[in-house]
Amino acid sequence: MVLRVDKRLLWVGDAAYPLRNVTRVYPVEFKPKRMETFGYFVIGSAIAFVVARTEPDTAAGSVLVVIALFAWFLRVLTSPSKYALVIDTSGAASALVTLQHHEQLKQLVNAIVEAVETPEKQLHVQVESLHINRNAYHHGDKVNIYGGLGNTGVLKK
Repeated sequence: MVLRVDKRLLWVGDAAYPLRNVTRVYPVEFKPKRMETFGYFVIGSAIAFVVARTEPDTAAGSVLVVIALFAWFLRVLTSPSKYALVIDTSGAASALVTLQHHEQLKQLVNAIVEAVETPEKQLHVQVESLHINRNAYHHGDKVNIYGGLGNTGVLKK
């Protein structure tokens, strides 16, 4: 896929974004939810153990469940982080692209910002689209604010 800037438009593949509508461009790291997956493995294995102890006929099935949970945990444990460039606009649209190296993404952010600031600037870069399940990766903190008075900080979980 091609990311290019030409005539005050940012093209990401076949999608065009007017540069005046680009509000934020930033690199992001999607980290696999390793600890959450480990928790599921431990809880699932404990449940399978209890079921196997109370119902001896289900021991083989319980072992298969534990093996499947362990394989899932190993797959998540060994999966690398994914790096992407996020382009947000003043509307609801956003684009998500990736390159092989995190440093290249930082350079691309600088190039897009320069293109926003310099109308005659042109840019042409080969990028990849990123197809991931965002629920399987940790992407920053979640913040919930209740009430309108006395909000003094963020509780991280």
